[in-house]
Amino acid sequence: MRKLLLLLLLISLQSFGQTLESDRLALVAIYNGIPGPNNYPELGDWVVPGNPGDSPCGWYGVTCEGGRVTKLDLKYVGIRGELAPEVGNLTALTTLDLTGIGAEMGAWTGELPVTIGNLVNLEHLYLSENRFGIANMGVIGSLTKLKGLSLTPLGPIPSQFANLVNLEKLYIGADEAMGIGDESPFPVFLTTLSKLKELYLIQQVEGALPAEVGNLSNLEVLVLRRNFSMDAHLPVAIGNLSKLRRLEITLSNGLSDLGAIPFDLRNFPDLEELEIQGAPFSGTLPADFWNLTKLRKIVLGGTNLSGTIPAAIGSFSNLTYLSVGDNAFSGRLPNLSNIPVSGFVDLRFNAFTFAGLEENFSKVDAYLGQAKIPVYVQYPESSSGEAKLYVKAGGTLANNTYKWFKNNVLVATNAGDSTFSVSGDAVYRVEVTNSVVTALTLSSNAYTYVKLPVTLVSFNGKSENNQTKLTWKTTSETNNKGFEIERSADARNFEKIGFVDGSGDTKANQFYHFTDVNPLATGYYRLKQLDYDGKFEYSKVIVVRAGEGIVKMYPNPAQTELTIEGAVENEVVSVFTPAGRPVVIAAKLSGGKLDVKDLKEGIYTIKIGDVAKKLLIRR
Repeated sequence: MRKLLLLLLLISLQSFGQTLESDRLALVAIYNGIPGPNNYPELGDWVVPGNPGDSPCGWYGVTCEGGRVTKLDLKYVGIRGELAPEVGNLTALTTLDLTGIGAEMGAWTGELPVTIGNLVNLEHLYLSENRFGIANMGVIGSLTKLKGLSLTPLGPIPSQFANLVNLEKLYIGADEAMGIGDESPFPVFLTTLSKLKELYLIQQVEGALPAEVGNLSNLEVLVLRRNFSMDAHLPVAIGNLSKLRRLEITLSNGLSDLGAIPFDLRNFPDLEELEIQGAPFSGTLPADFWNLTKLRKIVLGGTNLSGTIPAAIGSFSNLTYLSVGDNAFSGRLPNLSNIPVSGFVDLRFNAFTFAGLEENFSKVDAYLGQAKIPVYVQYPESSSGEAKLYVKAGGTLANNTYKWFKNNVLVATNAGDSTFSVSGDAVYRVEVTNSVVTALTLSSNAYTYVKLPVTLVSFNGKSENNQTKLTWKTTSETNNKGFEIERSADARNFEKIGFVDGSGDTKANQFYHFTDVNPLATGYYRLKQLDYDGKFEYSKVIVVRAGEGIVKMYPNPAQTELTIEGAVENEVVSVFTPAGRPVVIAAKLSGGKLDVKDLKEGIYTIKIGDVAKKLLIRR
C-alpha cells in the first residue's frame, strides 16, 4: 500500500511539472515573438530561454494557482508586435489582459491567433488600445465564460459575440487621441446580453444608437464618449435603464442644438455619476434632475443648458464633484455647504455674477470667464433730470467696485454704487470687481447712450363704453412731428389706425389721447413717434381687453410667485421671452397663483387666455 501511494505521488508530481512546463514554454514563445523583447524592462525578470522545470510563477504579470498559470497581465507595457499562437496553450487562464497604451505609443498588431479559442476558462479578456485585426475576432464568441471584454476593433463586431451570454462588462473603442478603431454601427445583437452591467462605447459608434439599448435592464454603467459620427439624438429608451449608477454622454461641441434632454432622469433613482459634455442639449435642467439625491459627481459642460442651479442641489449629501463649466447657467448660486472643501466645484464660462459666489467662495475651485452683464438705463422723469446707467453684478453692494468707461476711457470708479450718471451721448461700459471673489472681473456689454428726442413717461389704455381709450404723457420733445397709433391682434403684426400731432420742441409736460371706436376683443397697441426729419421710434406695447374685466398681476417685478386676478381658475397661462420663444407652455392657474421661481431675471410676456402682459423677474 505504501509503495502504491508513493507511485501515485510521483505520477502526480510528474503531471504537475509537465503542465506548468507547457505554460512556461507558451510564455517563452510569447516573449520570443516580440520584436526586441529586451526593450521592455517589465519583462526583465522573465527567464528566457530558461531550463525545463523552471517555474514562471512570479514573473512580471504572471499569476499561478493550483500549479497552472491562471492570469497573464501585460497591460500598459506598450508592446509592439504580434501575439504568438502558443498563447492558446495557457488553457488554465481566467484573465488575459493585453490592454495597450495606444497605437501611437505601442500596440499589439496582426491578427488575433485563432488558438485564443482554446482558452475556454477565460473570464476576463482585455485587448483594447491595440491594433488586432478583425479577421479572427469572431473566435472570441466561443469563450462563453467571459464576464469582462474590452477591444478596439478594426471593423464591425462579429455576430459570434451574441454567444457571450455571461458578459457583464463590455468596452468597445479606444480612449487614445489617435489610432482609434474603425467606426461602425452599434450591433443590435449585443442588446440581447441580459447580464451586461457595464457598457462603454468609446470613439467607435457611427449612426444611430438603437432603441434596443433600453432592453439592457441590468445595465449600471453606460458611457458614450467621443463617438463623433454617432447620431446625437439619443433614444428615449435610455430612460428604461432604471439601475444606472453612472451615465456619461460626451459628444462634440460642433453639433447643432439638440433640444431638451430626451429621457426622463427620474427613471434613474440610483444614479451616482452624471456626465454630459459637448452634447448641446438646450433649455433648463429638467425638474426631475433634482430628485437624483444619490449623485456624488455631476459634470455638465459644453451644452446649451441655461437657467439657474436650483437650491435643491444643496440637499445632495453625497456630492463631492460639481463641474458645470462652459454652459449658459445664470442666477444666484445656491448654497454649496454640502460639498466638502476637499471636493471640486467648477463654474467657469457661464453667466454667473457675484450673487452666491461670495458665500460659496471657499468651495469654488474655478469660476473665471463669466458672460458679459447687460447695462440698463433709467431715464429721468423730467427734462432737467439726468439719465443713469446701472448693472446687476450681484453680491454685497459694499464689496463691489464699479469702473465706468466712456468711449473706452475710464471716467469713474464707484465703490458700493452700481449707478452712473451719463454725461452726453457716448458708448459706455463698466467693469465690476468684488473684494471677496478676488480673481473675477465682470465686464458689461458696450452700451450706446443717445438722448431720446421725445421722453415718453407713460402710455396706458383702458376699455370704456365699448371703446378703447389711449393716453400718454411726454416730459420733453425735440423735433416731434407726432404719433402714429398702431394696433395688432397678435402683438406681432401691427397696422396704423390713427395719428396725433406732436408738439415740436418743448420742455413742458404734454398729455395726449386717442380713442379706438372699433376695438378688438383683445387689442395690442403701440405708438410710432415720428420726427420731422423722418426718423422714428416705437413705444412699448400695451394690451387692452375690450368689454371684459381687467386682468391684474402682481407683484411686478416678481421673484418666486405671481398673483393673477381677473382670470378664470385653471385658465391656461403661457410665458414667452422678448424674442417670442416659449418658456412655459400651457401652465394652469391654481388659486390665482403662478410659480415663477425657475424663471431667470429678465422681461417676459405672460399670456393669459388672449391677454398678454409684461412681467419683470428681479431677484
